[in-house]
Order: sequence, then C-alpha cells, then structure tokens
Amino acid sequence: MKRKEFFKTGLAAGIGSLIPFNRRHISPAKSQKARNIIFFAYDGFSWEDFSSAQHYSIRNFGRPLHLQKLFQSGNGGSMASHSLTSMVTDSSAATTAWSTGRKIVNGSLSIYPDGNELTTILELAKAEGKATGIVTTTRITHATPAGWIAKHLNRRAEEEIADQFANFRADVMIGGGTRVFDHTRRSDGKDLFRPFIDAGYTVVTDPDKLASAGGSKLLATLNNTHIPYEIDRKFRGVKAPSLLEMSRKGVEVLNNAENGFVLHIEAGRIDHANHRNDAGTSLWETLAADETLGMLMDYTDRTPGTLLIMASDHATGGPCVYGVGERYRASSEIHEMLKQRTASFDWIMDQLDENPSEAMIKDVIEDATRIRVTSPQALMLQKAIAGDIEMPDHAAFPRQPIATIHHILKGGTNDEPTRLNINYATTQHTAGAVPAALYGNNVETKPFGLIDNTDLFTIMTDTLGIDYRNPEMSAEKALEFYR
Repeated sequence: MKRKEFFKTGLAAGIGSLIPFNRRHISPAKSQKARNIIFFAYDGFSWEDFSSAQHYSIRNFGRPLHLQKLFQSGNGGSMASHSLTSMVTDSSAATTAWSTGRKIVNGSLSIYPDGNELTTILELAKAEGKATGIVTTTRITHATPAGWIAKHLNRRAEEEIADQFANFRADVMIGGGTRVFDHTRRSDGKDLFRPFIDAGYTVVTDPDKLASAGGSKLLATLNNTHIPYEIDRKFRGVKAPSLLEMSRKGVEVLNNAENGFVLHIEAGRIDHANHRNDAGTSLWETLAADETLGMLMDYTDRTPGTLLIMASDHATGGPCVYGVGERYRASSEIHEMLKQRTASFDWIMDQLDENPSEAMIKDVIEDATRIRVTSPQALMLQKAIAGDIEMPDHAAFPRQPIATIHHILKGGTNDEPTRLNINYATTQHTAGAVPAALYGNNVETKPFGLIDNTDLFTIMTDTLGIDYRNPEMSAEKALEFYR
C-alpha cells in the first residue's frame, strides 16, 4: 500500500473512529444563553486519580469530593483526548481543541502547521463585549492557558507567547511566570509589565498582595516559574498562593464585568506531579482543585446564566491503585500511607546537592515520606541524579529521572503489603478517556456520556449564542509538514 493510501485509510479510520458521535447533538439549547462561562481544567487527571483522592477524602475528611456532586448532577461523563496526528495528546493540542474546536498537531498552540491561525473562544467572547481571564497554577504562558490566547507553532516559545498576551490583554491573568514578563529575566530585555501598567492594569508579583489588589483589570504573576505545589505550601511552609485564592480573586474581578465573562482556570500541576510519579503531590493538587471546584459550584449556584465546565485534557503517568492483602482487605489501610507524605519529590531533590551522600538521601526521603530507604535504593537515586539511566530495573527514566524516587519507595506484594499501593505505568501522557462535566444555572445542559474534546468549544459557542466554526485540517495534510 502506498504511503498516501495508508494515511487515507489507516490513520483517518483510526483517529476518526475515536470521535464518538455527531457533536451537534450534545450542545446546550441556544435559547438558554449563558452570561458567564468558567472552564476548569484538571491537567493530567485520570479517573484513577479521582478514585484515589475520593477515597482519601472520605476516610480523612469525612466527605466525598465536590467532583462527585458535579458528576451526580447528571451532566458528566468521559472525553476522548487524542490530537490531530496522535492517539496521545500533549497539553497544547488538547487545550487548542477546547479553545478552538479543532484538533492540531502536538506542540503547537491554536495554529496549523501551515501557519493558518485559529480563532479562540476568548477572542470570540472579547468580540462580544465579554471580559476574559485565565487563572493557573503553572506559568500563565504555559501550554494549557496559552492556547486560549496565543497562536504559535512552538508551545515552548514563552517569551513570544508573552508578547501575544500583551497584545491580547485578557482582563484577568493570574498564575506563575514572572520571568517572561520581567525585563531583567527576558532574553531581549523587554519590559512586558509596562504595556499592562500603561493600560491601567493592577500588576502584582507578590502573593501577599493578591487579595488586596483592586481594579477591574489584573495581571498577577506570583512566582518566577510555576506556582509551588500545594503539598509544599501546606506542610513545608513554602510561600505560595493556593489555587482557591487565585481563582476566587479571578472570579471576584470578573464578576463585575458589564456583559459577563469567560474564564479559564487550570489546576495545572496535577500533571507535573504525575509526570514525576509523585502520588502524594498529585493527591494534594487534586484536593486543592476540588476545594476550588466547590467554590466555583457555589458561585454557579448563586449566579444565574453561568455555565461551569470541568474537564481533564489527558491522563498522565498511568497511575493505578491496586488491591493488596488477602481478598484486598489491606488496600484501604495501605493507601493511608499517603498521609505520611509531607513534601513533593521536587522539594526532596531541592534538599539534595549535586552529589548527595547515601546518608543525606536516606534522611531527606525519610523526613518527607516516613520511609527509610535501603542503601541499594539510595544508590539508584544517586545514579539518577548523576544521569546514569542505564541501570537495573530502569529505575531512572530518561525524561523524568525524579520518578526514581517513586521507584525506590514502592514495594510489597498482595500477600505482604508494606508500601503505598499506587503504581505508575509511565512518566508520559496516556491515551485513555478522561473526565468531563457540565454544571449550569439557568443554562440548559444535557447528558453526554462520551464526547470528543473539540465538542466543548461547540458547547461554549452555542451557549454564548455565537455562530462560529474554525477551518479544519486533515491529519494527512498536517503530516505532510513533518516528512
């Protein structure tokens, strides 16, 4: 079979078969227009992450997650996440599917490989006179939030993406990423705070000043890079705003918009934790997201004409909670070992020098996890830090050597459960369907069961009463640019 014929039949059939059904059938009725849309993204979040956090919350806080209430409202299900040319998406392609209704190639933001740019939901909302905003625990120019504003072939070109942010000027931007706006840190010496100040924005870089920041337009970059992990904020005294604090501020500012708003919020560091196979950190990022979700559901309940969308862009790491002990009776007890985690793997690595001793590794890990690792296990981490990835059991992963910590912490069997019963399949994204849900107040929503990630754009445009569809590109055409 010729290459061209293969793409016409094989790729088109393979990817096309993942699209569940005619997306027009699941859109809210146009008679119920929304004044506000809040799109809450759980980055790198899977159903297994939900199960782990749900069980932990019930056992330790005496209540299920707000996410359970969201799905019990009846308008939730799963979402296919593949990108235009791959069954496994990255965040930039996934967020573009949401913000434009079109699948693109991994690594790009709201643009096809031929340079044709797509129009995002924030652009459409702004044209309708609505206020716009993004809130994230990552850098605000990182892939997921960036795809709602920027158009670029390379998601990593964050200085250029910041330039596009300065041109677009969403009404609210809260997250990390000071380094791509600050002239002392940018490679070109450009001061990108100045355009916002000149336009009347309140500009904040100190987390302690976020709550008191006034004005109707706000740019808050509250860390040089990503916002520190919730587990380190909670247990290690790391100075950082919570996702709840940032999201509440974003809603507070936008709530005064005359014509309503569209706000994108991202719990972005669930993904980072799962890339590192860091179950304790992923748990606390999920709990922080759920706390924020509760606030957003309350706001939606109090605010007619508001549509709240929750969705994961993809799963990361392939975590699984497995049964241990006779007839799995020890499973819940062993899962409680998550209570012993009081620091992220990143925090652990920050405490170690470039050539840490065996004793240092043992002491730091025990402090953060209450587990005393063995000398061979400490050696594994020494080798990972040194960049020696050709080691037994492939404990050090080429792209995420930090995941070696999970490798040396896991252990036990079904008969002798001695360590946390969470395993990871990889340090990369995975292809499985992920959670998504709708929650509206005086905005009609419909059950969907299984949808495609591009459907959420159509839901937003239909709910806003906007008739717009971006141009499409075939997978075959896109791949021509990479031969």
